[in-house]
Amino acid sequence: MVNIEAVNLTNWKISKKEITQTVKKIIKKLRREKVFSFLKIVDLSIAFIGEEDMKKINAKYKKINKPTDELSFLLAKTKNKLTGEILLCPKVIKTKNYGFQVSSFKFQVNYLLTHAFLHLCGFDHETDKEWREMEEMEEILQDKLKGQNSKLKFTT
Repeated sequence: MVNIEAVNLTNWKISKKEITQTVKKIIKKLRREKVFSFLKIVDLSIAFIGEEDMKKINAKYKKINKPTDELSFLLAKTKNKLTGEILLCPKVIKTKNYGFQVSSFKFQVNYLLTHAFLHLCGFDHETDKEWREMEEMEEILQDKLKGQNSKLKFTT
């Protein structure tokens, strides 16, 4: 069972349906691997928020006094269930250079959904080894989402 709540607290037009479909594809792909057996039940909240709110949350939880593109918060993880929250800031996403050959805003949002969800699953990038492992998994998931990247509708 997958329960995803998507909320847009910005002026950006964002398709909640497409966001939900993207995350469901990520989960479906991860469920095929034994190490992700805890994804039997997923409760996830995704919120698109403004720069000021993101700055306040980033300062409070990460001690960085500026807005960021994404934050993820693991609320609970058990043998069969993952509960978490992902926060995305469209304005920061739009202005950030991710260094991809394909760097459309749609691709960046899909990448960040993948990146944030992997954080919830326990991936990190504090060391070079962790970074490589996370990047490898992101690439696998992005291959799954290639068709989805052209379908997402985002405008300012």
